Amino acid sequence: MVEGFMDRLVVERIEQKANVVNRLLAESRGNWEQTCYWLLARYIGGRVNALPFELLAKATDMRLLARWKDNPRRIEAILMGQAGLLEGSFNDDFPKQLQSDYEAIRSGAGLIPIEGHLWKFYCLRPGSFPTIRISQFAHLLSESSNLFSTLLEKTAAADIVALFNQHADEYWTSHYRFDKLSSNVQQKAIGRSQAEMLVINAWVPLLFVYGSSHGQQQFKEQALDLLAQLPSENNSVIRCWRKAGLSPDNAARSQALLQLSNNYCSNRRCLNCAIGFNVIKRK
Repeated sequence: MVEGFMDRLVVERIEQKANVVNRLLAESRGNWEQTCYWLLARYIGGRVNALPFELLAKATDMRLLARWKDNPRRIEAILMGQAGLLEGSFNDDFPKQLQSDYEAIRSGAGLIPIEGHLWKFYCLRPGSFPTIRISQFAHLLSESSNLFSTLLEKTAAADIVALFNQHADEYWTSHYRFDKLSSNVQQKAIGRSQAEMLVINAWVPLLFVYGSSHGQQQFKEQALDLLAQLPSENNSVIRCWRKAGLSPDNAARSQALLQLSNNYCSNRRCLNCAIGFNVIKRK
């Protein structure tokens, strides 16, 4: 009984996340590549910068970026410029070059940047600064001009995590913002845990919706299988469940427990919960 209910919870969780997928899919008029591009941008931005990242992706035609597939620095120049982060003058050669490359492309492509003040740096860990994330996103886009098709061919979660775990440009090993040298010198990669969250929050719901839209059950099952291949998340909600004696052994189970906590326990929907109903029945 509990296992069946947990399976239902993880599907509920995916279907809830599918709302964002369906919105973007409608805006792209059913273009799966475009939707994938927008969705990955949104989730690379994290909760704080999800909206400006989505706006950045929508303001920057992925077909333009595809022309520079083998040149991540040129992609970074376009994205940084479109993000409104190349305004003004700089001291370092790297932002000067990005600025020069962007201006050379901007007029011919009719590019209009978003407003730079939309980006939030405050209260973020430096590794999550939008400058770092944009550079990492540029390297991800340089891996393939058709990310959706590339991801669709991958069935192993480890392979998708490896694809998502991109590093920022070498400049960012000693910087977090332009012209500001950092004492923390290290390669700025997305990181395995963040790459796993991209699989959980972006790719799995997109793959699930793709399977539903095309009536192909194998893609929905593949989405669920990817969650089963990934380790459990480690957040405050999951740590509470562990203290209560429930230790999820993979992301499918941790997603189910998050759904249980957020949509049933927190809302006191015990009578709609198979576990809660049986506890009340025994009492």
